[in-house]
Amino acid sequence: MSVFCQWPTGTVMQVDIGQFFAEHDIVPVLIDRAPDAFAKVVYRAKKLVDAGKELTPAEVRDEPKVEWYADPTALYTLVMIDPDSPSRMEPWNREFAHWLVGNIPGRHVQNGETLFEYIPVFPRSGVGFHRYIFLVFQQQSWNDYSEAPRASNKNRTPRIRFSTRDFARRYSLGSPVAGNFFIAQYDDFVPVILARFPASDDY
Repeated sequence: MSVFCQWPTGTVMQVDIGQFFAEHDIVPVLIDRAPDAFAKVVYRAKKLVDAGKELTPAEVRDEPKVEWYADPTALYTLVMIDPDSPSRMEPWNREFAHWLVGNIPGRHVQNGETLFEYIPVFPRSGVGFHRYIFLVFQQQSWNDYSEAPRASNKNRTPRIRFSTRDFARRYSLGSPVAGNFFIAQYDDFVPVILARFPASDDY
């Protein structure tokens, strides 16, 4: 079904979000149902995540601003994943979680409970594009994430082989209410990102 999606700032576009997520193998591979609407994701220098278009690792090195039409009285969970780690053809580390924030009041991500701090993308050289997917879930109530893993922006290990579907089921998140994604491939900024972390062949 085609739907009109209007950002909080007023920009409007018409898309079939269900077909879009299916065509890009997000539904049903990673989640059972497409989001209800697109989330607005903006990086520094006003770089906008635009429904699967390419951004560079340098352009997305800082935590973005994410907006969606939210009930101000509700709580939300936001996740950003890479399902193509280390490559789309051989994704044996699927999914790699770049960012995870729960108990977000309304759409105020900065006031949520950060489980995985944001880390930039670092696709390997020679493996082509990776998809980087943002999903927003509306919680039924406040969630106790005390037993969920935590990761700073200098720690990659807990993020490997994350399952959005399993996490959503564990915490009764249901289907996403908003989402978006971009693609990126290796560039010269990736070694700068990887220098933060211990050397490893697991990513």
